[in-house]
Amino acid sequence: MSQANRETYPLIELSIGTPDVDAQEAFWVKLFDGKVIFRGQMMGLRFSRLIVCGATLVFREDPDFQLPPGPGDERLYNNHIGLRVFDLDRSVAELESRGAEFVLKPEMVRELLKQKNDGAPKILETDYIAPPLNAERLANGEYKIDVAILVGPDNLWIELNQITEPEDTNWFPW
Repeated sequence: MSQANRETYPLIELSIGTPDVDAQEAFWVKLFDGKVIFRGQMMGLRFSRLIVCGATLVFREDPDFQLPPGPGDERLYNNHIGLRVFDLDRSVAELESRGAEFVLKPEMVRELLKQKNDGAPKILETDYIAPPLNAERLANGEYKIDVAILVGPDNLWIELNQITEPEDTNWFPW
């Protein structure tokens, strides 16, 4: 998206159903210094709106909410909130000191990437690379993302991303 479109359509909110608004609110305040800006009822159901990491998270009570797989059962982490960090190891240590439960840490990912999968699908295969990057530049480490994943209430996955990218991509300028 161009800079003009980022300014025209900035992402400001993510609304998520939950059976326990209080647990979500407490988690985001404790771990990420979230600030509650509204709390009440929406369509007769409880909600909480927080400012967290520069965006708004809205947690809306959903009495029919079905928990996704949790730690030990989930391996794909398809549904997650991704946050950018600039020092992944420091961020993991800080969040653990606040009570975060990580299910995937950088050293675990590095070990997984080293393993031979003996016919199993590779952890990551890229079949398209947008210019100006190419396979050689990726192999040289000009662009990489190191990740760690922690679990929040309702098995909401939060992925921390330390992104290394060359200046000529500028895909993640913030």
